[in-house]
Amino acid sequence: MPSNALADSLRVALVRMGRRMRRERVDESLSLHHLSALGAMQQLKEPTLARIAAAECVKPPSMVKTLQHLEAMGYVERSDHPSDGRMVVFRISGKGDAMIAETRERRNRTLAAAIERLDPAEREILEKAVPLIERLAEA
Repeated sequence: MPSNALADSLRVALVRMGRRMRRERVDESLSLHHLSALGAMQQLKEPTLARIAAAECVKPPSMVKTLQHLEAMGYVERSDHPSDGRMVVFRISGKGDAMIAETRERRNRTLAAAIERLDPAEREILEKAVPLIERLAEA
């Protein structure tokens, strides 16, 4: 298969897989944008409004509503910045951590069940493909 055709097929398959995994979430009242903001918060050492917004490629005013919603739902807590009184640091609450963990577990169970339906040769191919897909993601 030519590289362009393979790229097209792989892109479509990955998009479909991503959509399938995103449907598996614990709190369906949260948008994908909300879940993405929580994911960004997990990755950041000091999740301030500006840093979360930058990680999500949005302007800080747009992120304000997202964080307010997550805080109102009990998934996010805020505290004063330890050295800059003008800033606020956000963190995922215990409730938020539990929701994220359960969502990940649900997604893993769904994917594991689908993998179990593959025959051993297909699972072996998939296992070999994971490092390649990881390398493609870094490119």
